[in-house]
Amino acid sequence: MRVKMRKTLLTAAICLVLGGGALYGFAASYSAPAAHHRLRLSEDEPARYLQGLESVTLEQLELTLGDQSRPGNYISIPNHTELLWKKPVPTPAGEGELIKFIQEGSAVYPAPEVTYYWLCYQRPGKSDSDDTVTYYIEAKVLGQDEEAAEAELLKLAENWEIPG
Repeated sequence: MRVKMRKTLLTAAICLVLGGGALYGFAASYSAPAAHHRLRLSEDEPARYLQGLESVTLEQLELTLGDQSRPGNYISIPNHTELLWKKPVPTPAGEGELIKFIQEGSAVYPAPEVTYYWLCYQRPGKSDSDDTVTYYIEAKVLGQDEEAAEAELLKLAENWEIPG
């Protein structure tokens, strides 16, 4: 009985050590961009900002911020989307890229068609070996006037604070 109990405790201890090591290795290998970006939403004082994982709903848009780190200049849009177009856009922050796509859900979980815009800026990583970091504003169009939503997004982007 004692031998069986010792083996059980020893096995449990080994599993905890190995599991903790695997978790630590995953956390250490995950490389999220260290710098943060934020979007000023109004000219009022005190200023109101969108930052982090927040989302905010405006008249035509639901806005969130995001970033991704990829090799080269590749920008990865969400799964189950159809890319409609990409175009360069000049803004105060520099040359950006505006991407328009629609999302309809998957074959298993169909959903109504929703139009999105991503306004993207790419910056080099912290060192030469780092991937390119793409910062983006995701704008979900809430109404039927997609042109007005695009114009509202580009106007808001004039107050976007991006690292680098």
